[in-house]
Amino acid sequence: MKKAIVYLLLATLLLTVTGCGLSKQQGFGELIILGDKMAREADPENIEEEGAQPVSAKTTVKIGDETKNLGETFVLRNGDYNAYISDSTEKSGFAETVKVEVKLGKQTVKPKVLLKRLEFNALKLIYDPASFGGNTVADADKITQVKVKGNITSEDWSRLDNLSKNADGTWSVIVPAVSDETLQFGFVYWQDVDEDGVEEVAEEWAGGNPDGGNYTVETAKVAGIVTDVLGMKLIYDPASFGGNTVADADKITQVKVKGNITSEDWSRVDNLSKNADGTWSVIVPAVSDETLEFGFVYWQDVD
Repeated sequence: MKKAIVYLLLATLLLTVTGCGLSKQQGFGELIILGDKMAREADPENIEEEGAQPVSAKTTVKIGDETKNLGETFVLRNGDYNAYISDSTEKSGFAETVKVEVKLGKQTVKPKVLLKRLEFNALKLIYDPASFGGNTVADADKITQVKVKGNITSEDWSRLDNLSKNADGTWSVIVPAVSDETLQFGFVYWQDVDEDGVEEVAEEWAGGNPDGGNYTVETAKVAGIVTDVLGMKLIYDPASFGGNTVADADKITQVKVKGNITSEDWSRVDNLSKNADGTWSVIVPAVSDETLEFGFVYWQDVD
């Protein structure tokens, strides 16, 4: 008998608070941030760059849940905010946080700030059943699960990581970054075409290249299947999470996480992957708001 057990425990992240400190006044103000006095660090991947560089037209500002381009208008309640400013080149990302004050009326600010280079710590892998490897999967809406394996995550190809479904029909997973871009990976998917509750696995691993073989990190980046991201790992330990110990922890078949850590309305669900030590984990995009929450749910097959 399979059963789902929902954990209502919420975990609070110890990260940087964004968009707090609203004043007691009920008025709103308009805020425009310009990049006239902004610069970014030189990109070490570009030997032609030395010293501070001007920010690009792609520079964005995030305040709370809103992200806008430089020069666009924020309408916010009066108060103090943290503005997260970010820019990027082909291979590097840059960011910094500045404090801004919103007052009644309209104000334009030109903060003097140097955006620092971000060290990416993870890779996002994307599986698109409509186009991956030059193929289109029939009945893609009947795909029930997708996994990835490769020496990108374990030298002997033994580790399996679960992908999560995105709103656009693609599937994705974030894995630890690697320095060797010749490492490989491949996807496999399951379908329930008859909708009878019985999943059928694809006959072969979807290596991806039209001429056969697995993708390397290098070729997948060129194809847009792999991107560098900043991520953070969430770990579920059935032996201790929330001060509880799960009976028959070895019978757990899947674990999922949801929260406003990944979607403001708690609608997104991400799949965790099982580790050799019995814990389960998933890497999600890093966030800067310490108050964001999440909770786990797990399934068991105790029979």
